[in-house]
Amino acid sequence: MNPLAKLTGAFGGWKGYAAALSAGAIVAGGAAWKVQGWRYGAEVAAMKADQSARVAESRRQAREILERRVAEVGQINERNAKAEWAAYGGMRNAQVQNDALRADVDAGRQRLHVAATCSPASSGLPQTGAGARVGDGARAELDPGARSDYFALRAGIQRVTAQLEACQARSR
Repeated sequence: MNPLAKLTGAFGGWKGYAAALSAGAIVAGGAAWKVQGWRYGAEVAAMKADQSARVAESRRQAREILERRVAEVGQINERNAKAEWAAYGGMRNAQVQNDALRADVDAGRQRLHVAATCSPASSGLPQTGAGARVGDGARAELDPGARSDYFALRAGIQRVTAQLEACQARSR
């Protein structure tokens, strides 16, 4: 007997049906496996696309929030810069005025006068009457040695005033 005949005889009857059933089950299982893989592949692709869309939307929202915050910070910085410019501009203007006054006083174009009266007792002159005053009608003038103190006080007052105005402008 040839080998093909032996094989055919071996698969005859119930053994043949069992072998055909096994082969059919393997083919059907493989086909089902393949179809299921396609289905899951489609679901995974849909989930990836959905996730990509959500990530893109989140990035867009984050970008908008960031742009708004950057604009707000820019406005705050601009407001602060204006307040600082006003304050330092005021301080610089006061310093320029003070320097100009100092130059005028030093050059003799202006004089610093002090409202004062001289009492006869402190001047060392004898008092001639009950309400006698000493003076020749001239005004008292600030001593040249005290001028630097006067200008330092004046500059300090102007600086503190400008700083206070800047703080008030910033707190508004």
